[in-house]
Amino acid sequence: MKYLKIKIFTLSLLLVSSMAIANEPMPTLETGWLDAEVGSTGNVLGAKVVEVESNPDSDAIIIEIKVPVKNPEGFDNIEVISKKTRQPIKQKGQAEWIKNDEEGVYGLRLHFKKAPNFEFRIRLIDNEND
Repeated sequence: MKYLKIKIFTLSLLLVSSMAIANEPMPTLETGWLDAEVGSTGNVLGAKVVEVESNPDSDAIIIEIKVPVKNPEGFDNIEVISKKTRQPIKQKGQAEWIKNDEEGVYGLRLHFKKAPNFEFRIRLIDNEND
């Protein structure tokens, strides 16, 4: 009888812990530091800057980054962190997820105020369970 009680208790603990793990939010993902220049690659997720557009008539710069994630819709928020200040960089528009069907990968198109070369990191955040 004692053995049966121990077994039931152990199984209950396993069940409760597996339920807790299943309800955990998707972790925040971060790229490594990237330069605002084509070819810059982060050392964490393998994100890569593939295009930098600068319009001489505008004070905006558009940076397109290939980001190796499988489900971008799972992220509720995108923060871009400046290496210099370690604070979020304000974007001049909404970040856009784009898909490269030829390569089967996702990317981000980010809009910033024009600035000289700067280093940044992208933080992908899931707020669903907060």
